[in-house]
Amino acid sequence: MRDEIEVLFLASDPFREGAARRLDEEVRGVEEAIRRGHGCARVKLVPCFAPGTRDLQHALMRHDPRIVHFAGDGGGIYLGDASGRRGLVTARALAELFGFLNEWIKVVILNGCDTLPMAEALGEVVDYTIGMDPPLGDASAILFAEAFYGALGMGETVRGSFDEAVRRLDGSAVPVLRTRAGAR
Repeated sequence: MRDEIEVLFLASDPFREGAARRLDEEVRGVEEAIRRGHGCARVKLVPCFAPGTRDLQHALMRHDPRIVHFAGDGGGIYLGDASGRRGLVTARALAELFGFLNEWIKVVILNGCDTLPMAEALGEVVDYTIGMDPPLGDASAILFAEAFYGALGMGETVRGSFDEAVRRLDGSAVPVLRTRAGAR
């Protein structure tokens, strides 16, 4: 196992005005939470804003991340095509991609509205998936991400980091963690 936990942070929100600011806020919050982790676990954040399909494939192969974090809105994960149009990515397409690249990818976090069905589909090929249902508000989504990576940076396990992040929420909407049988 590698010493460093690399997180590929993919931020894409094609619909809402002001969304870029929220995604910037989430990245900054996660970076700060990692810094506060005092180096118990080395976590490196690699942000990628408004990724296209090619960008995602290239980033996954270039960085070999242990964690892939999607942040966005709009009821799923949106990626751009060669013409710059954004489209909803199917759970099947992501599952095929992550299934092919699952040697390193151990955790996928889908921090966007209505992503639980996609998290469940990815749970067939990835050890840990986190999806949202019902959706979290922006402030709660950011708080969840900060708390999760803060705990991870302190050396917590995925389950422990998830539990700590859920404890920080007000309880009105709770992310769901799926663990694949035989996960390490």
